[in-house]
Formats: sequence, C-alpha cells, structure tokens
Amino acid sequence: MMMQPDLRGIAVVFLRRKVLFMVVLALVCAAGGAYLLLKQPIYQSDASLVLHFDTQTLPNIDRTQNPVAPLGSNERREIIYSDADILRSKDLIAATIKAIGLNRIYPKIAAEKADDVRKLDDATTAFSTNLVVDVGLQSDVINIAYLNEDATVARDAVQKLLDGFYGQEATVYANPQLQFAGDEATKARDKLTQAQNALATFKSAHRIADLQQQVMQLLGQRTDIETKLSAAHAHVAEAEQREATLKQLLKNVPETVTASAYGEQYHTVDQAEARLDELRAKRSQMASTYRPDSPVFQQMDAEIKALEQISKERTKEAQSRAANAPNVVRQNIDTDYVRASADAVSARQPERVLTAQLASINQQLDALEARRNQYEDMTRAVQIQNDTYRTLAIRYETARVEANRNAEKISAAAVIAAPSVPNRPARPRRKLVALATLLAALILATGTVLTVEALDDRLTLPRDVVRALRLPVLATFNAD
Repeated sequence: MMMQPDLRGIAVVFLRRKVLFMVVLALVCAAGGAYLLLKQPIYQSDASLVLHFDTQTLPNIDRTQNPVAPLGSNERREIIYSDADILRSKDLIAATIKAIGLNRIYPKIAAEKADDVRKLDDATTAFSTNLVVDVGLQSDVINIAYLNEDATVARDAVQKLLDGFYGQEATVYANPQLQFAGDEATKARDKLTQAQNALATFKSAHRIADLQQQVMQLLGQRTDIETKLSAAHAHVAEAEQREATLKQLLKNVPETVTASAYGEQYHTVDQAEARLDELRAKRSQMASTYRPDSPVFQQMDAEIKALEQISKERTKEAQSRAANAPNVVRQNIDTDYVRASADAVSARQPERVLTAQLASINQQLDALEARRNQYEDMTRAVQIQNDTYRTLAIRYETARVEANRNAEKISAAAVIAAPSVPNRPARPRRKLVALATLLAALILATGTVLTVEALDDRLTLPRDVVRALRLPVLATFNAD
C-alpha cells in the first residue's frame, strides 16, 4: 500500500520486516564474499614510454638547408596517438601472443576445442580487453598496463609488446621509396657526368678554361696593346714628319759653299801673315840700331822671305780648297735625314706587330663571344644537373640513414619505466569490493523492504485505517 515518507513509519516498517532486511543483506554479503574467495587474482604489469621530439635522431646531411622548425602541439599529439594505436594494433597483439605462447598466456583458450585461427582471435580479443594504453593529456608519455592471471606472463607480455612495437614502428615509418630514390640519384649522377664530359670536351676543343676570366684577360691585353699602338702611331707620325722636314731642307741647302762662307780655310794663312807683319815691324825697329848687312838683318830677311813664300802657297791652297768645298750643313742635314728615315722605318715595324696582335686579340674575343651562349648553356646545364644530383643524393642518403635507423629499431620513444613482475594482484581489489558489496547489500536490502511494504495492502496501523476509511479509530487492542 502507499506510504507517506514518514521517518517514524519507515522505522516501524524496518522493524517489522527486519528478518527480510537481514536475509537480503546476508545474501548479498555472502555473494560478495564468495566472489572474493573464488575470483582468480589478476596481476598488472606497467610500463611507460616517452616520445622525445626535440632531439635530432637523424644527422643533418644537407648543411646548407634551413633548420627544421620544431613540431607544433598538434603534430606532437598526432605522433603520440599514432604510436598508441600501434600498441593497440591487432597484428602487434597477435605477434606478442605468438611470441609468448598461447598455452602460457591463455591456457583456457588454448584448451578450447576450436581451430588455431579461432583461438588466436579469441586470445587477441582477450588481450585487447586486458590491455590499457593511456596517453597523457599534458605530457608526451604513453602508459601501458596489461592484466593477466600470471604475474610473470604479465611482465613478459608487456616486454614483448614493447619489442614488437619498435619493430612495427620501424616497418610503419620505413621509407617505401628508398629504392626509387637510389635509382633517381644514380640517373642524376649519370646525367651530371655526361654534362660535365660535354663541357670538358667543348672547353678542350675551343681552348677555354674560364671564359669570363679569359675575356677579362684579353680585354686587359687589348687595352695595353691599344695604348702601345697609339704611342707607336705617334712615334711613326713624328718620324715621318721629321723625315719630310729634313727632305725639304735638303732641297733648299746647296751641296757646296764659297770661300767667304768658309773663313776657317784661311786661318793658317792669317797666322802666317800675322807672323810676317811682326817680323817686318821688328826689322823696322832694328833698322836704326843694326847695319843693313848685319847677320841679324840677313837672318830676319830670310825668315821674312820664307814666311812670304809660305803665305803665298797657303793662300793658293786655301783658294783651291774653297772653290770645291762641300756644304757641312747639308752634310749634317743629310745625316739627320738618313737617321730620320731609319727611325721611321724602324717605328713602322712595332706598329705592324702591335696591329697584328690587336687583330689577333679581337679575333679571339669575337670567337669567345660567339661561343659564349653555348658555353653558358652547357655550364648552366652542369649546374642544374649538379643541383639535381645533390638534392636527390641528399634525399637518398637521408632515406638510407633513416632505413638503417629503423632496421636497428632506433625510435624516438624511450622506455622510462620498464615492465616488472608485480608483487600484489591488481584485481580483485578486496577492500573496494568489500565496501562495494556492503553498500550494495544495504541498498538492495532497503530496496527490498520498501518494495515489499509498498506491495502489501493490509492495514496494520491505526493511521492506515484513518487514511483508508477516513474514519476515526475508537480503540486498538493487541493480538494477545
């Protein structure tokens, strides 16, 4: 029957139905105790992995490349969750079960009458149920926990799972294009070799070492030769002008000259005449002192006569020479003209040599300029092939190093807590189960009492009569 939520009435109900309450409480507690007594203890082995993202696990082969920016939080979480999914993967769990042995890890499943595939599927499902992979929300740590009835098996299962995880991670992150990258690098190297050989053949055929440097050298040589050629032109022009001037002078200067033009021819005669005048003056002075027939006068007269004879002969000789004497000025001019002509001839030879050299340099420059485009195209092709080969080679070497790292099972995930054999069972948790059993027994017993009381329609209290009949109770009496 319906009851009002009265504390006193509830207490009366529980007192009246205390036997039912104790029976239900005892049954639930007995069930909980039986569970604790009969339940097989399960042991839990734990391990922890940390993923380090800041450490460069691969060497930086390309020293010129820009530094790689650190991964963002989203990328880090993706990698962590990917590794957690690898730990939960069915293939890894199946490999772990095979490594430990089905009879050892799940003997009950091994004893079932079913084929091996079915047994392995059931064991994989059971392993997945008992495996807990927890990813930290604010850290890069992955916690692994596994439950098994055997403590040693639980430890071995976690250890085999970690070992298989590194191998599976190496397989997952392996570069499938390693062979392709190696082939492309080899092809790029062959093309680079062909381009280099073509460029070397072109240089050897046209005698080019460094086109730009050779052009600069030839331009410098041309500048020097042009300067020297200008000086040679000036020297030739000067020599020719001097030659023409001297030639014009030769036309105007006579080949011979008269005596008056050459007073030096009579220098000896003048000396003889001066001596003769001195002797005559002296004889005049001595005439007042000496006699005319004195030996002194005779000697002086003889000297005067001899000097007169010499003076006449010298005068005749000078006149004869003066009549046919060559012009010394013309001779000097003629000598200068010969020298100027020789200088003009000798100056023309360097001019011709420098002109030939200048023409040769211009021809070489024209040839280099004509081959510049082809040379630059071939040089550019070598540079492009070199850059291509370098890029592909770096990619191949990076992939090869990464493949070797994967082959050695070198991972960014490091074990910070290795699995160990647990000393205490993880389940059942006896204190927690006991407390939960007691709470469940109290709740169930209370619920049972209240339910039975609600379903009972008998009138047991005076207020029940008042509530049901709406009449006052005049008297009550006990059953005895």
